[in-house]
Amino acid sequence: MDVIACARFAREHDLPVSIRGGGHSITGTKVCDDGLVVDLSMMKTIRVDPAHRTARADPGLLLAEFDRETQAFGLVTTMGTFSITGIAGLTLGGGLGWLMSKHGLACDNLVSIDLVTADGGLVTASARENDDLFWGVRGGSGNFGVVTSFEYQLHPLGPVLAGLVA
Repeated sequence: MDVIACARFAREHDLPVSIRGGGHSITGTKVCDDGLVVDLSMMKTIRVDPAHRTARADPGLLLAEFDRETQAFGLVTTMGTFSITGIAGLTLGGGLGWLMSKHGLACDNLVSIDLVTADGGLVTASARENDDLFWGVRGGSGNFGVVTSFEYQLHPLGPVLAGLVA
């Protein structure tokens, strides 16, 4: 996996690492100078399991792309308020969204993650496996490793007849 190779290269060459997910950081402050930027923006696979009401999603997905695939099954989860936001940064930062009053934050709907560690190892974290790491990434923003896959709990949602009224 390329992310594992990047982690090992950065460690061997003592380089700072920053991660680019959906690329929503308008100011560009999420990338490092004189280091390695691991660009995950092209990782856009999503697999929806309607029977278990879950979705496994890559970190390069934007909210609009995530919502399009889950809504095809009448399912949703809390995922921000702007369709051009990346799911990775949103989820790792907590994840406020339109549905949070009913379903909690994006990180509350996280079931598991796959993460590449600083030494290039690949681990899965959930409430049952590597639970301390799972607790840390849910709203802790980062510096735990590179999340390469997110699994979310989905919820049924019928037609939305109105959105924000201002």
